[in-house]
Amino acid sequence: MRTPREVVEDYNFELWNKQRYELADEIIADTVIRNEIGAVETLTREQSVHRIIDAWSRVEHLDFTLLRVIAEGELVSIVYQCQSRTHDGNEIAVGSIEVFRVVDGRICEVWNAAHTYAEWH
Repeated sequence: MRTPREVVEDYNFELWNKQRYELADEIIADTVIRNEIGAVETLTREQSVHRIIDAWSRVEHLDFTLLRVIAEGELVSIVYQCQSRTHDGNEIAVGSIEVFRVVDGRICEVWNAAHTYAEWH
């Protein structure tokens, strides 16, 4: 079984970056609670995967880089940067912080800070 850190790394590097959607059954729980400032949403595994597919439909390239990963028990915090390129060639950089809760090898909850359209310095 993957460690919580490995689950989150696979989620970003394999599921998001390489579009390996078949990994979802292994690393995403049946339902995922997504916490954002002022809102909470519960998604099924299928809805979680469709979020990624929808994001990819809007770009021709997307790449998450994890600048910091801190794992403690079932919680994994990441400082990330995502570079993408739209179909018309615009380059977009997004930076943020997320905290994942991983139980029994699957992501079951995420806390998202509002992302910023810029790179970390």
